[in-house]
Amino acid sequence: MPVTVNSSHPSKRISSLLATAALALTLVSCAGTPRVSSLLAERPRDVGCRTELKSELSSINVAISASAGELSDMLNRLIGKELYKGATKTSGVSASILRNGPIVVRAADNFLYLSIPISMRLSYGIFESPAAATTLKFKLSPKITPDWKLNVEVYYTGLSESLVQEMGIGPISIKPRSIVDGITNPVQRTLSELIGAKLNEKFPLKAQLAKVWNSAYKPILLDKKYNAWLKLTPRELLLYPLSAQNNQLKLSVGLRSFAELVVGPEPLPSKVAPLPNLTLVGAPDNSFRIALNTDLFYKDILAIASPLLLGKELGSDGKSVVLKELELYGNGERLVVRVVTTGSLEGVFYLACKPVFNPLTNVFSVEDLDFDMQSKSILLQSADWFLHGTIRNAIKEKLNMDLSPRLAQAREMAGKAVARVSLADNVFLAGNVKSLKLNDVMVQKDKISIQVYTEGESAILFH
Repeated sequence: MPVTVNSSHPSKRISSLLATAALALTLVSCAGTPRVSSLLAERPRDVGCRTELKSELSSINVAISASAGELSDMLNRLIGKELYKGATKTSGVSASILRNGPIVVRAADNFLYLSIPISMRLSYGIFESPAAATTLKFKLSPKITPDWKLNVEVYYTGLSESLVQEMGIGPISIKPRSIVDGITNPVQRTLSELIGAKLNEKFPLKAQLAKVWNSAYKPILLDKKYNAWLKLTPRELLLYPLSAQNNQLKLSVGLRSFAELVVGPEPLPSKVAPLPNLTLVGAPDNSFRIALNTDLFYKDILAIASPLLLGKELGSDGKSVVLKELELYGNGERLVVRVVTTGSLEGVFYLACKPVFNPLTNVFSVEDLDFDMQSKSILLQSADWFLHGTIRNAIKEKLNMDLSPRLAQAREMAGKAVARVSLADNVFLAGNVKSLKLNDVMVQKDKISIQVYTEGESAILFH
């Protein structure tokens, strides 16, 4: 009987069995270990950031005032006894009008009212009437001319009722009231010239405003400890309607400028612009705003947030990741968060958010934090669980910062800025701070700039 011999060598059969077993073990091992995904999102397209914060103009009022009593004293020193001596409209009759008492000034309804007590004698040839006492009344309307001068228009408004109705002079009889009414024009001219000249001495408008305008360009040291400076940048001069009310004459000019609080080295003064023309406006704006800029550098935010986020396990749906890296940078108006993860999902992803500052709580935070479109597209295809995980809330929560200490310090320095600051010799800025308001939040590549401003009232004082 023939015998069949197997040509396979025993050692080869053993090797084949071992390879099959190894393959089976490998398949079993792979089936028991979850596969780790590795995804890499592209960096969002760079968008340019703003470079300048919004600017709020401030009004600093240069107020010059005089009481009716001061004006009365001024006119009594200025105007002599003789007001008029000369011919009248009545042929052959001349008049002599002397001031015989103090001039009284009253300010009301945006006019100045003058009462001048007089005695009047009338002459006709060799005949002369006895002195008759009465009071001349005038209304003054002060105005500012384009050449920065105070111009006073004087209007005669009549006599007091004390003057006699008729007076005899030798052979004739005349009505003294008509005589006075006919000679008021030269008296008005004299009063206009004298009062106008004296008011321009009292209110040297252009000289005083030029002094304020030029000195405002130089930064003012407010606090040596914090090296804090008040920087003004004048823009225009506003002329408000002259006010004559409650026996007070007030002239107000507004200096419109940018005002900011700068901490650090002394800022360079702006180039002094020529004194501009006056711009006539309505009612005065007493608000004075000082910009307070707070810069939040991303490296400082990360120094606080990183220990709370890096190396921490964040899970969802039985899967979890650990944040390995965290980066912040500005892109257009948005803040971009770059995260590097490991664990159930390894990769690089980008989130974007809107930076927000709440002036009521003084807290900086982020809103609308979400994965950018490219990161979201990749995750939807292979790891959509990560889109709905806890990573967004965790990052959003840890990026919050309380800025109260910074703003309290800034407000204190702003108060010093308007309490009483010398702008020049005998020229002071004085006022108070009433409120703190948010003005602007600006995203930059390396930081976020937050601008609030203190608002109050201020004025320029001359001493």
